[in-house]
Amino acid sequence: MEVTTNLQLKALTQLHRYPMVSEEQLAALDVTLWLGSTERAAEFDFTNQSTVSRRHRKVLHQFGIELKRTKSELEASGDLQLLDMERQVHQMARLKRRRNLRLQVPFWLLSSPGLVPPEGWRMNPQRANLSCTDPVTLVREHVLDACLATPTQIPDDRDDLFILDLYHRPIDHTLLARNDQSPSDIEDRFQWSLENGSLQLKLMPFLPASCHERSQQWFENLLTIARPERQEAMAIRPSRRSGQSFLVAYLTEEMRMAQPMQCKVYQDFDSFTYTEHLVILVKHANEPAIVALVESLQQQIGL
Repeated sequence: MEVTTNLQLKALTQLHRYPMVSEEQLAALDVTLWLGSTERAAEFDFTNQSTVSRRHRKVLHQFGIELKRTKSELEASGDLQLLDMERQVHQMARLKRRRNLRLQVPFWLLSSPGLVPPEGWRMNPQRANLSCTDPVTLVREHVLDACLATPTQIPDDRDDLFILDLYHRPIDHTLLARNDQSPSDIEDRFQWSLENGSLQLKLMPFLPASCHERSQQWFENLLTIARPERQEAMAIRPSRRSGQSFLVAYLTEEMRMAQPMQCKVYQDFDSFTYTEHLVILVKHANEPAIVALVESLQQQIGL
């Protein structure tokens, strides 16, 4: 559970009166961290990259921190205590005014017909090649006000989090093929590929890295069951057969609808269970803006 010391409370009170950076400046940094680039942040805030860069550099200079890219993600580094307190001040302003609140939503729920957020809430843009790897951390860092997270993104330590199960869906063994193939042809080719070691796992770019890892585990287990003696060769060297491979994926109904390839659920294998979670901070659970969000999501996609 997050604990605020007396010194931090005093500092927060001072920041409420005299913020160190403006709402636009801090938003430029935080939206860039959330979406992964100044270009996307500029699109989100209906401005240009130079404006976003100028604003977030002001924040970095003010707090003496740096913006670094690790692998494919951006993160702020340095002493982040003052920045965290500044974020809390701006977050409470968003919640009280019910304006410019940030909600991370996975790609498959942004596709048609898509979610409609309640007044004051804004969602990430719909990009098939973009996923948010760790939205829960962004919630904890007061960058996001809420997020929808996959089971693989939910941490074990959760005392500071309010986690609501929105819906359950089966994750099915999904066969991917050209649109001109018949369902029977798809199944026949899948069986042949499974038996002859030319099966390949398709990792959808809109799925976070943790879902990729789980899908890889399921796929390797499938190979072990189907052809134990060929599992290592099939799992480690799929690229050598990429031109002849048959593609499979592990997807829910919503995920299948959000991608263009023809899909067929293979019924002979058991499905896995998927749960969509809404994650917010416990201390904000009773805020009217959060209550409105919960009610809206439950009406649109609830259990």
